[in-house]
Amino acid sequence: MRMQLNPWKSDQERISLLDASIRAQVKQRGLYYIRILALLSALYWVVSCLVYGAVYKRSRMVHNALLQIIDLDHGPVGQNITNSVLQIPPALELPRWQLLDRDFDGQLSEVREWVRKHGWGAIVINPGASQRLQQADINYSPKQAITVIHNTGRQPIITVSYLAPALTNAVTRAIYQFTLTHLESLRSQPQLLASNPQLLSTLVQSPISYTSEDVGLFSFSLSPIICIFGFLVGLVMMIEALIQWKMTTLDFFLKVKHWQVWLASFGLVTLWAVFVAMHSALAVAAFQGPQYSSHALPFTVGRFFALWFNIAITLAALGMWLCNWYLVLSPEFFGVPTLITVISNVASLMTDVDLAPHFFRWFRIQPFNNGSMLFQYILSGSYPRIALNVSILLGEWAAMSVILFATTRVRQTTLLLGIADNAGWLRGSIFFHSDIPYYKDVLPVVHKAASFPFEPRRTRSFVISESTGETASLKEGNLGV
Repeated sequence: MRMQLNPWKSDQERISLLDASIRAQVKQRGLYYIRILALLSALYWVVSCLVYGAVYKRSRMVHNALLQIIDLDHGPVGQNITNSVLQIPPALELPRWQLLDRDFDGQLSEVREWVRKHGWGAIVINPGASQRLQQADINYSPKQAITVIHNTGRQPIITVSYLAPALTNAVTRAIYQFTLTHLESLRSQPQLLASNPQLLSTLVQSPISYTSEDVGLFSFSLSPIICIFGFLVGLVMMIEALIQWKMTTLDFFLKVKHWQVWLASFGLVTLWAVFVAMHSALAVAAFQGPQYSSHALPFTVGRFFALWFNIAITLAALGMWLCNWYLVLSPEFFGVPTLITVISNVASLMTDVDLAPHFFRWFRIQPFNNGSMLFQYILSGSYPRIALNVSILLGEWAAMSVILFATTRVRQTTLLLGIADNAGWLRGSIFFHSDIPYYKDVLPVVHKAASFPFEPRRTRSFVISESTGETASLKEGNLGV
């Protein structure tokens, strides 16, 4: 009674960890945890390679990004700036440059739209730049010559860290070289030098300059982490629900029809994803909208529901994937699919696939990667690949749902046959505990009981072999019937 009332005061009634009676159990568990440490050590290096391997050479892969130089001026300014940018020596740390030979109807707005939908960024020599410089007067504005456009909505981390600085450095270098050339031409115009000292000062110091624009509208303070954090928290909440589903549904799997077990598992994952996604979408609205100003598109009701659907389908696809693993694995291996899935998906958001080593091209099918592209498009309108992203996410969700039909069958069968217990430990494990008899132990008894459940049917041969007396003579042809 005293131990029941005050269990924390009853250590004297308990045995020591070194007691001989539990030495075998202590040794078993010690060896088990050593094996787990070995497994986790290997797993650590796997997930480390996924993260560090994807991003540690990111600065050396910038040359895979392509920036455009667009000449809408078609004059001396445009020609000089274009040649200067295209002559930048190639390097692994610098993006490549392409002269985009399109007219865009001479409209800067058309260029903005093209970069928003298809590009990382561009240097645009504005139409009429040469003419304005030649006819410069007191109202001349050097910044009307060039527009530098970048697109943070495509991938904010890459754009802000590497591409926006590369654009700025390239245009600054080109302007400096043009200024040196332009100074030589000013010396041949002595009348200008004497007539307008203020204009001369402008033309000497900065005959041309540039303005910078972000057409992606994904440059608010939370933009580098808002997608990663939203998806990651949602996935962790999914994992908690999936493990609970595995641990608390023994009677459900034993008694309910298989197709209904599958339907319930499918419904749990999908509805839980929808529920978690609602909170993620509300968090975006709370911490970023509606005060987007010029840093993102207005957060409308339509964008809220689009964001909700996007996060839900992303989490549902990953939830189905992990549910399949949890249903067939024992608890000691839960960490393998969990860590690889979580870390690989997070790594796919830390870089762009084009700026990762070739091995990581499979990041293109990662749910987080496709979900983040939709996420950024919804908030910024940039780089629309809606059909591709949605089809990949829906396809993965559907494929994992089909596989779920098989894994629920495996789970149900192993429970019924006594191969696995409620937690998923397999028979033979030191942690296995199940009241369901093992099918190999039950099978001989069942066969023995089923052999003669009733009086055996007396066939003609049976009568012949067991008949006795003068009527049972095969030699005389009397069969006793």
